[in-house]
Amino acid sequence: MTSPCCPPDALPALKFDYKPKGEHFELPGVASRSSSCKLYVVGASPSDDTWKDRGPVLVMSSDIFGPFSGMHCKLADEFASRTGGIALLPDPFEGTGGLVPRYGEEEDKPNRLGFNIFTWNLVTGFLWNAKSFIQRYPWDGNLQYLCKDQLIPYLQSKGVEKFAMMGFCFGSWMILKACNDDAIAEHVTCGIHFHPASELMEKNHFGGDDVGLCRTCKGPQLIHATKNESANWKPDGAAHKALEENENVQEVQFTLARNTQSHGFMTRVDTNIEDNRSAIKEGVDCAMGFLEKYNTKSS
Repeated sequence: MTSPCCPPDALPALKFDYKPKGEHFELPGVASRSSSCKLYVVGASPSDDTWKDRGPVLVMSSDIFGPFSGMHCKLADEFASRTGGIALLPDPFEGTGGLVPRYGEEEDKPNRLGFNIFTWNLVTGFLWNAKSFIQRYPWDGNLQYLCKDQLIPYLQSKGVEKFAMMGFCFGSWMILKACNDDAIAEHVTCGIHFHPASELMEKNHFGGDDVGLCRTCKGPQLIHATKNESANWKPDGAAHKALEENENVQEVQFTLARNTQSHGFMTRVDTNIEDNRSAIKEGVDCAMGFLEKYNTKSS
């Protein structure tokens, strides 16, 4: 079962066994956004006085299933290792963990009806909560303040002024919105988008203009789409053309994942299959080339 911010035939949530290499910590709420923000960081420690000389910083934004689901932490670890810098993975969902909160051993056990508890929670969560869940996290009045008043001040306290942003599905929409906000965009070296859900999020859920966001965003943008995105969000589609016509976007790379891969593959595909592992490597390599070009400094 896929989420209402994903296209038909997108991959469902993935339960992925992995021991992250970084640390979890929490940012307190602020006047504009009272909810605290849980974060995962690798490549540095929250206890460090400064991150200024620790290499480039990458802020990653998860899909709707949450930053502690699927392969998000594994990808953060890989990008931190390959860039020689820091990867930061915030939870924008006010401590809920997303549609699929962090897994525990209890969720492997059957419930009274004989269902695996993880599967039961996932199905019932979608049936009753998915659409209303998305509506709780608009950009205006919520996520913009997470970026502007929680994340950026924290990074500045560590000596970091510049960072790249990378998003998956729902997270891609967050990045596109961030790159349309001058107070945030001035800190963003580039935006990287995997299987973007900007059309479904901006147009279908919040009544906005997703292609219009491409006309007004700032900074270099890389989009790695899949066969499941609409024609507007494939190479040479309306979003691609709008980005190319935008004089504030210094470079656009708009690529399409191999045809065997579906929306969500970077964080939710079965890695026991060689073709899937190879497709993820292609995505990571593509992003690394962009990061090496635009995200070389943190200050």
